[in-house]
Amino acid sequence: MKLRALATRLILLACLSIGIALGTIAFVLNDQFNRFFEDRVYAELGAHLDQLTANLAFESNGNIVVEPLLDPRFEAPFSGLYWQVVRAGHPNVVSRSLWTGSLDVPAPGLAGQLARAALVSPLDEPLLALSRAVIVGGEADPGMVTMTVAVNHSEVKLAAEGFRSAMLRWLLIIFAGLIVASWVQVKLGLAPLETLRSKVEQVRSGKEKRLSGDFPIEVRPLASEVNELLDLHDVTVEQARERASNLAHGLKTPLTIINTIARDLRKSGQGASADEIDSQIASMSHFIERELARVRIRTPGSKEVLARPVAEKMLDAIKRFPREDPLEWALDIPDSLTTPFDAHDLSELLGNLLDNARKWAKSKVRLSGGTRPDGTRFLRVEDDGAALGADDITKLGERGQRLDPAAQGSGLGLAICADLARYYGADFALDSAEMGGLQITVSWRPAP
Repeated sequence: MKLRALATRLILLACLSIGIALGTIAFVLNDQFNRFFEDRVYAELGAHLDQLTANLAFESNGNIVVEPLLDPRFEAPFSGLYWQVVRAGHPNVVSRSLWTGSLDVPAPGLAGQLARAALVSPLDEPLLALSRAVIVGGEADPGMVTMTVAVNHSEVKLAAEGFRSAMLRWLLIIFAGLIVASWVQVKLGLAPLETLRSKVEQVRSGKEKRLSGDFPIEVRPLASEVNELLDLHDVTVEQARERASNLAHGLKTPLTIINTIARDLRKSGQGASADEIDSQIASMSHFIERELARVRIRTPGSKEVLARPVAEKMLDAIKRFPREDPLEWALDIPDSLTTPFDAHDLSELLGNLLDNARKWAKSKVRLSGGTRPDGTRFLRVEDDGAALGADDITKLGERGQRLDPAAQGSGLGLAICADLARYYGADFALDSAEMGGLQITVSWRPAP
């Protein structure tokens, strides 16, 4: 499974590297402690061995006599500290701590050389032993005496285990502290990237137009590249809009001429040909109007726009449109309601919706807006025109469809409004109005 979060990767790598480092330290320290402690034990055994050598005495028959050593443990039975002196042909001499037992010491090496060995006591205790062989007697009757001092190895193991336990406990504490420090380091190190992400979100939501701020040197080139990309995007979009608009306007003039030719054909008695030309002209006009509406849409990214001033402006304009019967216009939009739409696009949206309501209303049109309990904001246009069934509403939702083919218009107004709403991430819904006619609602979630 791939790890998507950079912070998670860095923290896991920190855990791995710190774990390996502390594990290596634990292994080395444990090994060095064991070596050091054993060396200290053998150094102590060496001191006892020197004292044992100095306390040796010989009877007239050659038997060995050892004066008591200073350490009282040699006198306590099975105390864990023992000595033994062996001379071939003579009785072995052992410390009182061995009681009546003896040590199974390996054959000595060269005279005067210290030899380390691991032994087992008569009580099956593991022992560390240090031995030395010396030559006694004259050239006529030489003899070798092997002296051994041993200590219970369990004490060494217990000391090592105590050290190991304390060391591991402290290493775990250090590991936890280093992980916390690594987490803080990662968070602080990645904070500029989080700031950059927040700035990009503000640009995307329209609160800012460009990335701005005091970024670190490592992040600054990225912010500059993003700003240059935004500049290039604005230029490219504007050029594309201009080209599309020029193309659409360029096509309208030939279509007007073709329409004139069709009227001339109809006057000359060629009605069928004129009807076919009119059909194709209508289809092309629908396409041109749709594309002109699209290229007029601004790129989302500007600051949020207050809805009421734009709504009042559009109402004033729509009221001037010709109509046989006067209409009652109602406006109910809070002064604080903002929309994600550009002012130009909001005018385009409300203009189409209000003009559609003007055509079909009997006496009243209402434009309202607000915020729902779940935080969703909306704009709604209602009229008191003829009641609409479910099939009629479905038909109105289709591009280029009109309930009355004889009515003025191309049938693209609502489709253009739906495209514009979706472009800004808003929902566009048609329904029956409480007033009797059509209700059109545009709703959206405010940017976080």
